[in-house]
Amino acid sequence: MMLKFSLLVSLVAVSFVSAAPYGASSSGLNRRQGTQFITGPCTSDADCALGCCAFNTGKCAGAVVALTRDGGCGFGNAQSNNNAAIAQGFGNQADVINFVPTQRAGGAAPAPPVNNGGAAPAAGAAGTQFITGPCTSDAECALGCCAFRTGKCAGAVVALTRDGGCGFGNAQSNNNAAIAQGFGNQADVINFVPTQASALKRRQGTQFITGPCATDSDCALGCCGFNSGKCAGAVIALTRDGGCGFGNEQSNNNAAIAQGFGGQADVINFVPTRRGGGGAAPPANNSGASPAAGAGINQDAKKSVFVDCASDSECQQGCCGFSTGRCAGPAIAQANGAGGCGRGSSVPNCDVATLLGFGGQCIGGATANNGQDAVVRAAAGFSARLNGIAFTP
Repeated sequence: MMLKFSLLVSLVAVSFVSAAPYGASSSGLNRRQGTQFITGPCTSDADCALGCCAFNTGKCAGAVVALTRDGGCGFGNAQSNNNAAIAQGFGNQADVINFVPTQRAGGAAPAPPVNNGGAAPAAGAAGTQFITGPCTSDAECALGCCAFRTGKCAGAVVALTRDGGCGFGNAQSNNNAAIAQGFGNQADVINFVPTQASALKRRQGTQFITGPCATDSDCALGCCGFNSGKCAGAVIALTRDGGCGFGNEQSNNNAAIAQGFGGQADVINFVPTRRGGGGAAPPANNSGASPAAGAGINQDAKKSVFVDCASDSECQQGCCGFSTGRCAGPAIAQANGAGGCGRGSSVPNCDVATLLGFGGQCIGGATANNGQDAVVRAAAGFSARLNGIAFTP
């Protein structure tokens, strides 16, 4: 009899426990919500793993960032809310405290977004690109982060450790998206040190991404899309434009390597493309004048850095590494193990580097006797333009 009574009491207790509201604790929201990740389409807060379906976009979003960027949470409802932010413990943040709900005009919710499949966003389509999709600025990405080194939309925190931060297209990377999404107290965000655009980015030409170009040297990022004749990001051009090097017989990944991306799969696995029938004419410029072609000897048609060579005259900058047999920068070849310039000669030379004012860096035993040679001066002029050095051929 006692056993039956104890069993009855246990069953009653179970019934009372089962009747308790599900997710009653403030942390229960994350456990009981749906499975959709940030940037995924949604029709209500309940669809999202973080409990927030952005009111204006119909995409799952971070609970705090949605308050400032998306009008709050609550897509599908007549009024936005900050419920997820409060439930996740952000109730004391200014954005949560000062949040003012937005009323939906007419009460109707727009259709949820669709995944663009990785295609580049249309002009002006701010904030619609998914993670790993190509981008040219933070504003194009759904999470507000265009990875600084790759030009692909990325998670706001992971970009800080893997991609040098956000801010592709800017002179300096940032952690703005991570802070806006409420991750400001994480170690990676606190210890983040902005990355400066590499020397190559600063010293190349002035043409911006998507602007018309005739050579890599015309572009601010050092990459003229091989198939498109438009300035492009150094890494994305490898998969979308056949590489860099428009105007040359063979595409290259020089800019990606120079900018420190040599360890990335797209750079490692890059296979140069050869142009059928030689060089192509630059495309028509629909928005501004295309850079003028250089006068004199056409250095643009010659080999760029890292390409195999047999003599200096084959290289754009007039330097074929004496020891390596690869085109190189005329000054850096004196100090990076290339043995100076002059592949195929009996002794190395420092001709171009000396013309450009780097005679003090010449490798021991190198000659510098051909400063008046037309080929050498044309190479010096090209290198000067490439590196932003004052020189008149």
